[in-house]
Amino acid sequence: MNILELQATLKKLNINITAREIAEIWGMDETSFSKKKKIGSEIKQKNIEQLENKLGIKLINFDIKILKEPKTEEKIAVDYYPDVFGSCGNGKFVLSTQKEVIDVPKKLFQHFSSVKKYSVINAVGDSMSPTIYDKDKLIVEHWEGEQIKDNQVYVFAYNNEIFVKRLVKNVDEIVITSDNPNPIYRPRFIEKDDMNNVLIIGQIIGLFRGLR
Repeated sequence: MNILELQATLKKLNINITAREIAEIWGMDETSFSKKKKIGSEIKQKNIEQLENKLGIKLINFDIKILKEPKTEEKIAVDYYPDVFGSCGNGKFVLSTQKEVIDVPKKLFQHFSSVKKYSVINAVGDSMSPTIYDKDKLIVEHWEGEQIKDNQVYVFAYNNEIFVKRLVKNVDEIVITSDNPNPIYRPRFIEKDDMNNVLIIGQIIGLFRGLR
């Protein structure tokens, strides 16, 4: 997360805090803060924690586990589809036949099950930033008809297009939201009569960042 993304997140959370106040929390002057903002410097974890402690909030969504660097540990072999999603049609999602097998650290799986199906796909675009960035590799736990877990991130097909979004299912609608606070990514609603056109592919349970 850089300073611009931080300020967008704070705005989304309706937290009014000035650049000077953030700089003071971090123990730096406003000029240094402005320079870091201008060059897009990544915020150190300790600085994020300082803000979280001061404001009493969580700035990073930890419902998706993230791996930034490879580690030597137990791994799970899963199918990886480098061409993003493949094709969708006739009411059934079909993964591309072009795939590889890659090893995913087991710690990224929230509740790994040998009877579940998993795969890795590529993220495209910035609608889920700062949780998911363009070109992140997403770990999908394939859906088997379970109830939608409200406000979790899913990959799903709708009208022959593929999306990665947060979902909330109400009695008469599905609410689709993005994490990017930009107004162009406003919430969308799928009404009850149209729910049959939504095909849940799976839940995003982790991602690789910076591993290309």
